[in-house]
Amino acid sequence: MYWLFDFPLSFQRTSLSALERSEQQIRRASSLEELLRITHAEDWKLWKCRLKLKSLANLDSRSASHRSTRFAAAFYDIDTLKVIDEEWQKTQCVPRETCVEVAKELGTTTNRFFKPPCVNVFRCGGCCNEESLSCMNTSTTYVSKTLFEISVPLTSVPEPVPIKIANHTGCKCLSNTQRHQYTIIRRSVQYPEEDGCPFTNKLCHNGWVWDSDKCECVADIQHPNRREGKIKLTTDTSAY
Repeated sequence: MYWLFDFPLSFQRTSLSALERSEQQIRRASSLEELLRITHAEDWKLWKCRLKLKSLANLDSRSASHRSTRFAAAFYDIDTLKVIDEEWQKTQCVPRETCVEVAKELGTTTNRFFKPPCVNVFRCGGCCNEESLSCMNTSTTYVSKTLFEISVPLTSVPEPVPIKIANHTGCKCLSNTQRHQYTIIRRSVQYPEEDGCPFTNKLCHNGWVWDSDKCECVADIQHPNRREGKIKLTTDTSAY
């Protein structure tokens, strides 16, 4: 048996360099197919063919068995590879359905809370094939949700309010240096202004209207009489 240090130094360096490249390629492999291309360059096509053959319901059992045992000693068990491939696909960096807490998303004060407290949206999740990368969202939409908002101390009954929550539609494994290429996506917004009100509209008591600039109910100056719960009638004596 020959050891690496028995060969000339130049050969050792070349071999180590090749090993390092192979290790980097294996670490970066993002699918079972890509991994087999690196580790079993001659056999990965065979694996794909065997997968197709096994999926054919009308395949002759004897010929299938013959083809399967022909390469059994030189290759992995096909069922084992399928299990690994299915698990790999489940852990990819993709938008995943999850629950988020509304109060944290909106950054509301502690005297305001929502019912239900959480909503169902899609957020990026999954594993990246390099430690230097993180699963990040690259595109998003905003979905509307209607919830009850409750303020304490309780001064009125819970009111249904519309909110918008960020819903991730695209994900990608990115490094810290690549993240600046994508616009920073706010988790929940209602208006384009950075400090805009988090509610598109709210129900106010009689005689009050919603002011999105102040983010609160204000007196309806156009109809001041409504604040008293009734409209005052005036008498025109000239009509008599």
